[in-house]
Amino acid sequence: MDEMDLLTGLRDEVPRDLDVRAEEARLLSVVRAQAVPVGKRRARWRLGVALVGALGLAAAAVTVLRAGEPPVPPSAARPSAATVLEDAALVAEKSEMPDIRPDQWIYKKEGQPVPTLPVYESWHRMDGKRTAIREPGGELKIGKGEKGPTNPIKTQAELESFPDDPDELLAHMRTIDSRAGSICQPECPPGTEADVNAFGTIQWYLKFGPIIPPEKAAAMFRAMAKIPNVRIEENVDTGGGRTGLGVVLDLGEAGRGYTILDPVDYDYLGWKTVRGGEVFALPMLASGLVDEAGQVP
Repeated sequence: MDEMDLLTGLRDEVPRDLDVRAEEARLLSVVRAQAVPVGKRRARWRLGVALVGALGLAAAAVTVLRAGEPPVPPSAARPSAATVLEDAALVAEKSEMPDIRPDQWIYKKEGQPVPTLPVYESWHRMDGKRTAIREPGGELKIGKGEKGPTNPIKTQAELESFPDDPDELLAHMRTIDSRAGSICQPECPPGTEADVNAFGTIQWYLKFGPIIPPEKAAAMFRAMAKIPNVRIEENVDTGGGRTGLGVVLDLGEAGRGYTILDPVDYDYLGWKTVRGGEVFALPMLASGLVDEAGQVP
């Protein structure tokens, strides 16, 4: 059989009205069904390779079917928010979360929106009784625990109470007070306020990655995918020396909000807003659970 016969045979097997997006969703469901419970990064690699391989076959078939037609524009090849965030949810579900002791501390090192400001390291004991902070080159200062939303025992209780169903979770996130800065300036387009609130609040909770139960992280990724005007942008600068995968709530001239994720394991890398040419970034430089204040992961 020569190459032309092979291509003709392949073309005959492809439906003339092939829905590429529907085929993408079908292949993703197959990958989910066949996913092997493995370590977090390895699970992401296996899922990614399987999905890319399957989608590559579908793309090849479409190319044969459409031989002679104009090439598909590059923008059409960008990953969809639904596909990327479903992949993130699958990785979250396969991850293992260790038992968290009340005497452990959650550590975060976050950048500042203004590069000249110092970058602080913070520790919050999981029982909420103590907090600690250290500025660059300074001494560790330990004090009483905070009573606000950053109190880890309160945050952990909130996370565990979230519904696992993404539709229910999104409805909940649309009603609670936003924990993130507003994307819009001077105000959000009419009808988008609840979406902005939900997007920013999900982002705020994602930065507590080390203490998020896997099923809750998966629900948050899936809920974010259901917000209108959410898209994916690759190679987004975090403002902290790294680039990541941007989940973008795009409100046009009113502004854009970015939740930036690691492109390999979908860990939270930071938050960014872009309005009128101005960029405000809050990169997450490091985070994790440690046994005492002053330790780093």
